[in-house]
Amino acid sequence: MANEFRFEDHPGVMKFKAVADEAISGLAAQYGFEFSDEYRTFLKAHNGFNFDRLNKAVPLAPGIETFDGISYLFGIDTGFEYNDLRTYLALPGVWDNPFHAFAYPVAEGAGGDPIIQIFKGKAKGKIYFVDHETVPDAEELEQDAEASSPDQALSFLIDVQGCFIEVAKSFSGFINKLVVYDDDGVINVSIRRPLA
Repeated sequence: MANEFRFEDHPGVMKFKAVADEAISGLAAQYGFEFSDEYRTFLKAHNGFNFDRLNKAVPLAPGIETFDGISYLFGIDTGFEYNDLRTYLALPGVWDNPFHAFAYPVAEGAGGDPIIQIFKGKAKGKIYFVDHETVPDAEELEQDAEASSPDQALSFLIDVQGCFIEVAKSFSGFINKLVVYDDDGVINVSIRRPLA
């Protein structure tokens, strides 16, 4: 496919130190996450990725429509503050919303919007873009009667708030939707439409 992003096409991009199984399991236990097998495999193979460091691409092929840009894929203990999941989760006000009980961030959009993977409920494994400008504050979400289970909370965040937008059925599906392209000398990585 034209403009398809593949890790092997960008061997010169910043590499991150390997992550041990113990660090992956420890972070998951600390926050109560259940990382998917695909995300764990990605962590072991790449432990994050910095799309801001790409230096080659071709213009976007005709007919390809994009949704939103991606800056980073999160790794664990990467040594690079911007894509280090441990550092990101520890920032005050960043990941204190009640949806941390059923989702974890896997990437960050160009505008600072998290890309998350669901780990509980009927949507387990799916990837969502979170519009941080329309996410209800933690108190509002906790008080809402709809937020009593992961499925009800997700329904509220999708249907009522409109802040969760499904982009892929799985982590590998998300990676397969990424396109890299040159836009007047600026290299971008975006999520290809159609979503999910």
